[in-house]
Amino acid sequence: MEFYSGTIHERYVRITAMEFIMTEFPRLFLETVGRPVRRNVPLLEHSTFRIGGPADFFFDADSLGDLKAAVKTARLASLPYYVIGGGSNLLFDDDGFRGLIIKNRVKGVRIDVERAEIEAFSGSGLADMVISAVNNSLEGIEFMAGIPGTLGGAVCGNAGAFGKSAGDFLERTLLLSPEGEEVEVLKNGLDFGYRRSKLKSSRDILVKATFRLSHGDREKIKADMQAILDKRKGKHPPWTTACAGSYFKNPIMSDGTKVAAGRLLDEINAKSLVAGRAAVYSGHANFIINLDNATSRDVLRLAEELKGRVKAKFGVDLEEEVIYLPAGASKL
Repeated sequence: MEFYSGTIHERYVRITAMEFIMTEFPRLFLETVGRPVRRNVPLLEHSTFRIGGPADFFFDADSLGDLKAAVKTARLASLPYYVIGGGSNLLFDDDGFRGLIIKNRVKGVRIDVERAEIEAFSGSGLADMVISAVNNSLEGIEFMAGIPGTLGGAVCGNAGAFGKSAGDFLERTLLLSPEGEEVEVLKNGLDFGYRRSKLKSSRDILVKATFRLSHGDREKIKADMQAILDKRKGKHPPWTTACAGSYFKNPIMSDGTKVAAGRLLDEINAKSLVAGRAAVYSGHANFIINLDNATSRDVLRLAEELKGRVKAKFGVDLEEEVIYLPAGASKL
């Protein structure tokens, strides 16, 4: 009888706490941030997968002050929050997100030609960075040409292509701690690895990053960049396709060699597989696409089928590169 009574009480506390948050958080947010927070925003509008239910609260942070104030307010209210960029490597839950989604729109790129450095805020698009570098005859990050999304996501996941990664050229970063302090962290402090960094598991938020490049011939850099774009165009889905980029990381075998996930998926006839309205892209087996109105459940079911078949045939465990954000995820 005590257990039953306790459960009812706990449920009552949860309900009243949520009712309080839903009614009082918008007022608190307006007072502390100075701008209103939006409610019940469909996350599919902020995802290249075009999948996702409504977030309880949503805020566009246009400045560093906005970003810091929004995080501080969420923590003050003990409300789960998650910071997103371009939404190009994310799979949102069909049920949305029970908390605050902060969209990082803090942008700006600065070039120091003499020092061959490029510094950018984390909400800056990768395309803007690459073009700025090329226009100033600086080479090194042209491999990022054609990678969608923002600098924040690229550094967090150590994005890369053609044998190069973001961490290879990064010099230093400015992070926002959970307590709201700005902290400078050098490259070695981010523990870069294949498609990962310390930022994936920490509660720190990338504010801006500085990359060390090298001087080069502008026309040659442009030609190299175009060659990279042509390669992507030949095997990746068109820009208009609803997907989140390469779904799985390339697995590293026991002898240290890296194997293309797409090759393993080809061997299990992945391109013929469909789950609901999610399907494997016919041009490259490591892309899961939203045919139309696919759900996150469709995508997750298809991904599990692919992992199971690869495991059964090769004994290899595929690991997702795309981040799935459950509705009840918590980041406090």
